[in-house]
Formats: sequence, structure tokens, C-alpha cells
Amino acid sequence: MNRSTYLACLVCISLWSCSPGAPDDQTQPLSYQELKEAFPDPQGMARPKVYWWWLNGYTDSVRIKEELRSMKAAGIGGVDIFEIGILPASDPGNIIPAGPAFMGDSSLKAIQVAVEEAGKLDMEVGLGLASSWNAGGSWVQPQHAAKTVYYSRTAYSGSPTETFTVPFPEITPARNKQPRLIEYGANGKPAYWEDIAVLAVPKIRKSLADTSEVINVTAFFNSETDQLSWEAPQGDWDIYRFICSNSGEQLARPSPNSNGPIIDHFDSTATEMHINYFIDRLQPVLGDLSKTALKYFYLASYEAKDFAWTATLPATFRKLHGYPIDKFLPAVFDPDFFDKEVTAQFNYDFLKTFSELMIHNHYRKAREICNRHGLQIISEAGGPGHSHHIPAETLKALGSLDIPRGEFWYNRTFFKEDSIVDYIWLVKEIAAASHIYKLGIVEEEAFTSYWDWQEGPADLKIIADRAFAEGMNRLVIHGFTHNPSEFGVPGIVYWAGTHYNDKRVWWPKVKPFNDYLSRISYILQNTSFHADVLYYYGDDIPNLVPPKNTLFKVGDGYDYEIVNTEILLKALTVEDGYWVLPGVGRYKVLSLGKGHRSNPEALARIRELEAKGGVLAGDNILEALQLPPDFSYSTMAAGELDYIHYTATDSDFYLVRNTTGETVSRVCSFRQSDKTPEIWDPATGKTVPVIIWEQQDRHVQLPVTLAPYETLFVVFSQTGSLPHADQLQFTGSHPPHLSYTPQGIVFHQDDDYQLKKGTEIISLKHAATRATLTDPWQVTFNQGATQVTEFPQLTSWTTSTDPVIRYYSGIASYSTDFEFRIAADKSVVLLDLGEVAEVADVWLNEQHLGISWSKPHRFDISSVVKEGANTLRIEVANTWSNRLTGDAITGERFTQTNLVKANKNLVPWNELPLKTSGLLGPVTVTSTTPLSF
Repeated sequence: MNRSTYLACLVCISLWSCSPGAPDDQTQPLSYQELKEAFPDPQGMARPKVYWWWLNGYTDSVRIKEELRSMKAAGIGGVDIFEIGILPASDPGNIIPAGPAFMGDSSLKAIQVAVEEAGKLDMEVGLGLASSWNAGGSWVQPQHAAKTVYYSRTAYSGSPTETFTVPFPEITPARNKQPRLIEYGANGKPAYWEDIAVLAVPKIRKSLADTSEVINVTAFFNSETDQLSWEAPQGDWDIYRFICSNSGEQLARPSPNSNGPIIDHFDSTATEMHINYFIDRLQPVLGDLSKTALKYFYLASYEAKDFAWTATLPATFRKLHGYPIDKFLPAVFDPDFFDKEVTAQFNYDFLKTFSELMIHNHYRKAREICNRHGLQIISEAGGPGHSHHIPAETLKALGSLDIPRGEFWYNRTFFKEDSIVDYIWLVKEIAAASHIYKLGIVEEEAFTSYWDWQEGPADLKIIADRAFAEGMNRLVIHGFTHNPSEFGVPGIVYWAGTHYNDKRVWWPKVKPFNDYLSRISYILQNTSFHADVLYYYGDDIPNLVPPKNTLFKVGDGYDYEIVNTEILLKALTVEDGYWVLPGVGRYKVLSLGKGHRSNPEALARIRELEAKGGVLAGDNILEALQLPPDFSYSTMAAGELDYIHYTATDSDFYLVRNTTGETVSRVCSFRQSDKTPEIWDPATGKTVPVIIWEQQDRHVQLPVTLAPYETLFVVFSQTGSLPHADQLQFTGSHPPHLSYTPQGIVFHQDDDYQLKKGTEIISLKHAATRATLTDPWQVTFNQGATQVTEFPQLTSWTTSTDPVIRYYSGIASYSTDFEFRIAADKSVVLLDLGEVAEVADVWLNEQHLGISWSKPHRFDISSVVKEGANTLRIEVANTWSNRLTGDAITGERFTQTNLVKANKNLVPWNELPLKTSGLLGPVTVTSTTPLSF
């Protein structure tokens, strides 16, 4: 491993791990009835949070309160206050002033306002204090600041009578070739430094097989005089002097008046100083922290860049590995100093030491201090992904927290070379850590992106659903930028992330989307993940878990849990032929996977448990498993549907998602017995029985239709079977498009069908009455002045020659009248809006039908539609993207923002393509008779 690889691997670090994080007596999964009662409107931790960006530390107490009230009304459950500096490229006009120093008196007053207002609204508050990212200042003294290693190498010819001067190592420039920002004493040396070792090595020796020729002469060295008094054997020597001193690495994104060095993340005294500084500043202002809305401290991803060291590393290295590190120090800077085998073992031991130091001295120490004051610690420990330096065994690091957090990006994949794996998709990893350490919550920094104001909730839903299907159960949306009163629309924003605040065009219509996220989160938080296979992912450092079914896969229709060395040794047992993690799960087989380092103790334990009846999978996991798929359908190889399976005390929940932009209807098979299926719709909060299903051996089969990118729960409970048919027989390869409703099954395609119910065959002919609304629409726009325009046909606003409409960003109101004839008393009448960009809010005959933000844009209007004339009104919200483009093209100034370019500051607004906007239709009204029993 060369030095640059070392730097990449070591840029963060950690020590000793003791017990896993959470107690065994964690809250048990809820019952079916409890889950069903709360499903329509879950509260508490089910609600998404947001990063609340306080740019440059510049705040407005009036707007702080307004924004919190707006979040609460929109269904947001909490905030992580994230004071952060803005890059010059993201504010070239310097419109965002510099606020007061972070944690100064004015800053504390703003935090107090936020915490007290959040408390009144029953919202949770976290405070970001990551020292490597944004949180720090002048209080970080040299002894607590980040450290690295410097060395000198001096030629010396042996002479028993000579005293030799070993020069103080040069403080080399920083990575940017500039002088390091470290404090110096009057003697010209750094204010903080310590000698590590002085070594003598025979001249021109390479690829040593061991350390026998490396002589530790530290005992003969006087660090005050720089003199070495050593009776050297005759010959030519290289004398190495290694010192530890500050790296000078500064915070990556501090607010302008809050810059300073990052702390030494591998030193418990530095962590203690850092956490206690915040507590000591906050307590006089907030009082007893355990009685406030401030619930969390948050340590963002560790993204330090410099090579790291800490003073206790040599002692920890020896304690962990049984040999001293001193003689191996030249190999840190010269990968050819020892032969490859010796170097490889040392490299692993070196990285392992950093991992243990960081876990023990940073994450666990932070947790200990926070818990003492009634707070919890959250972190993206050991991450994020292969795009940054990873100093720790990730599952163990995440397990040392109160709440682990990962992240995923929207439309920004990061691929490792020659790999199909997106390494900025950290979900399965976080879920595994939360499961095996019994932490309960799987938080994700959600929707990080560079796609400024170009997305709607339906776009975000696709990404969220994928994360849910890998185990996420709470979102922290990145992010809501605080906007003081003087800023216009769309306002100031942090340069990365989905701009998710009360200045967004569709924000007044966003609560149903947040409700959707909350319903899925609630179910997944209060049930237990089910998998057939346990995967031991080895003992590498770093050791990351890739996205589901990429580098490791059981097979289509199967899922797996991941275990690390610590939990395997501490908790894994075998019972009745199952591998068991008590309080976590039971697994039919254990797989060792391929291509990673395995811990010898772990392998010995596995062989011991295998002898007790545990099935160990070889290359063919399915052959060892001897189980049919947990979930399957006829075209599984195409991958149209994805799933994840959770269990409650008396029920099973399969979250099934359509991964495609087309409606998918399939006969789906679930490995369930003696339970009755239902559909729980997270978009509406409604639950309905399934009235076509059949028990076949160990599986229940039923037809399921999912609209483009739709996601539903298929729930199995012991509530007793309602009247139902066994099978739906149809022509073609797949079942017709259908919906389960309280009135029965509604078919969306006309055809002849047959139902099999026991030995009885029921034939039916389905033919619905459909009408497309073709009358003109009156459309009202409000951009400066009100403008009413007739649309003879539904089309995107961007096709208009009128610049007011072409570049319109906002909410437009559509209205039209239509005639309707009621066909039959038992008919269900459906209004379908067709295509919408982006969100539609609908009234029929002045009765509010609701908000639709994703397909199908469909409403049951059976109780609202009238015989004869009806009036339909639809408010449609788009995004800010078109108005920003229009302002750049026309010179208008409807908008104000710090970003002069989109997409990571790369695309000028006048070059950004316009986005389709408005109600596109076709809008149809359908009368159909539902099938019921």
C-alpha cells in the first residue's frame, strides 16, 4: 500500500470497543391492531426531519419561528440545526452576510429561540457539531487539534565516540501546497509536538523480511538538544526521526466568523473537550438540556483529508496487536521498506488501530457525554462511502451510537472504478448496524443532490422508496435553508441538496408527501426486518456494505442481514438449525461471502456453531437454503418489482415497489401461511382487504397492480378471512390493471374475466363508461399581476409564446365545467387527471378532494359528482426552475437567489432546459361497477 492509499484510508480513526450499543430490552414490535390504528396519521419519530441550514450563521428570529411553524404544518417532525459557511462560487454576489460567531452570545440566542419554539410545536431539535465539517472555532487548542506525523531522514556513518545531531523534521506544506495553519512557539517549532521514535536503519535496505535490522535508538536521543548519543556499529545508516504535531487541517465549511482547526478524532480528551464546550455554552441559556426540545447532537460524515496520528496510537497498537509500532514507522511513508507480506499485515494492524481509536475515543465517548446530559448522539460514523476517507469498521462504528445515519444522493451516482455499485448509497449498511446493535432507527440524509429546484415530490418518492426497500425508516431531508426576512424567492440556499423549504413553489401542497414518508417510516420503525440469510462481511478496514443485491446477493426474492465480527462473537448462536441473533432475527443459512479478510476467532466460532447444526452456505447459497423465494412473480428476472419484508408480533408487512415508469400488474407470491392479505396504501393511509387470493402450499398468491413507481404494503394478518375468490383468470400474460377498494375490486381495463372460487367458476364482463373532459379550461396565473387565459387543450406552460406563462413558476388555477350522468347506484366514479407536473390540489363542486403528487392522479368522486353540471377546479404547482431560466433570458427579476448557476454551479440559468409544467391530462371521468363478494 503506498502512502497516498494510506492517507485515503487513515484520514479518520478510532479505539477499543466494548459492548454493543443498545439494551436487549428494546421496545418490542407493535401488534397488527396498534399499527393499523396509527397508520393513517403517525406522529413522533415517524415524521421526517430536515437539515436546517443557517448559512454563514446569519439568522432572523422572526423567520426562525415562521419556518418552524411552516414545517410543523407541512408534517415535518424535527430539525437538525446546521450552521455552515457558503462557498464563494455559491454566492458570487455576496448577498448572504456573515453572521455572528457560532456559539457566541448572538448565536446562542438564535438557538434558544429555535429550541423554545420547537418545544411549543412538539418538534425535535438536533444540533450539528461535526469537527471536520462545520463546527468549531478558536476554542480548539493545539493539544486537541488534529495531528499528523513528520519525519526527517539523515545519513550517518557509525562511530562509537561521535554525538550526532538529528534535525527536527520539516513541517511540510499542506495538501494545497500552502503553509500549514498551525501555531508556532518562540523557538520556531510548533506549539504542540512530541517525539514518537528515532530509528537507525542500514543504508539502502529495501523489502526487509522483518524488523531485525531496524534499531530503535530513541533511548539514546535527547529531544531537547536534538543529539543522538549512540554507539553505532560501523557502517552507513539512515537515522529516522518521527514526531507527532498538528496537521493544521481546518474545518471544511465553517461560517465566516467560526473558523478553526478540526479536533483530533482519535483522542478522547479532544472529543470530551469539544462536546463539553457545546454543553457548557448551551446549559446557561437552555437550562436542563434533558427537559428541552434539544434531543440530539449530530456528527456529520468524517471528511478530513490529511494523514492522521494521535499520541496514544503506539500504546494502543501494542495493546491490540502484541508488538510495538516503532520499527514499522518507515513503512508508513515507504511502501517498499518491508516485503509485501510484512507490509500487508502491518497495514491491516495499523488501520485496525485507527478504527478502534475512533470508535472508542470519538463515537463512544461522545455518546457517553451526551447521554449523561439527556441527549443522544447521531452520526454518519465511518462514512460516507468510498468517495471519502474511511477510518473505521463501519458497522461497529455505527453501532457505537444512539442513532446511526447514512446518506443517499438524488441523480448523482458515484461509482468505484470498474464497478456497477453506487457507493454514495449508504442505506443497507446503516440498516444492518441498526438491526444487529438493536438501535431501532435507521436514519438517512435524504435527497442530497445538485438539481436546483428541478424536482417535484414524485421524483423524490422514487429515491425514497428505493431507500425504504433497503431498510431506511426515518428521513432527514437535505435540506431546509433558513431565509431571513429580506430575501425574496426562491431565496438563499445551501449549494447542495434538494431545496426543501417554505419558499418552494409546491411547499403549500407538500404535507401529503411528508405523510407518505411518515406512514412507511412508522411501519418499518415498529416492526422487525425479516431475512433468510445472514452474511458475515469479514474484518477488513475499512469495511463498507454496498447497496442491496450488488456485490452480494442471495437470489431473486430473498433478502439478507449482515453481521460483523463483534456481534458474531458476542451474540450469534444456533437454535433448531437456525442461526440466531437474539432479539434481532433467525436465519436459515450463514454465508461467508468472498473477497474479504475474515477474523480467525470469528471463523473458529462459526465452525463451532456449524457443528451444532448451523447450515453454512458455500458458493451456491440457494442450494444450501432449500427455501422457495419469500416474494416472487412471473417476470422476476426483469426486476420490475422490489420488496422488503418486516414482521410484527402477529402480522407480516411486505413493502412492494414498482421500479419502472409503467403500470405493472402481476400475480405475486408471498411465503405466508394461515394469514389474510390486505393492501395498506401509504399514499392515502387507507387499508383495504384483498378479495382475490389463494393459499398454495407455503405461499399466498394474489394479483397486484402498481402504477408507475407506486409502492404499497401487502399485509398478512390473522384477522380472519373475508369472502374472497381464489384466482382471477384472464387472457394475456399478466392480470388486468386493478385496484382493491373498500367497495371491492375496480378494474381499469375492459375485458372478460373468470373468477375461481373453490370449485365454482364465475364469469364476468367488465365494461366501464369513460369520458374525457374536452371543454376549454380557464387558467389563472399570478406572477406579479393576475392573468386569466383560456386553454382549449391541456398542454405544458412551456409551449406558450407568452413569456409570463412560458416561464411561469408558481401555482396556477384551472377550472372547467362538465356534464355527468349517473349510470348505476353501485357505480364507483373515478376522476383521473392523467399527467401532472408537479402537484395538483383538486376541488369538485367546491368540495375538496385532496392533493395528488404522484401517479395515479386519481380520485373517487362517487359521493361528490352530481347528475348534470359539475364544476372542477385544480390548482397545479410546478418548480422554480423555469422562472429562474426566464429571468436569465428576459432580464426580468421575479426571483432572487445566491445561486447564479444550476447543477453544482455548472449550468447558467439561461442554458437550463425548461421543465414541462402544469396539468397535461387527459382528464377523464370513469364510471365502473366494482367486484365484491
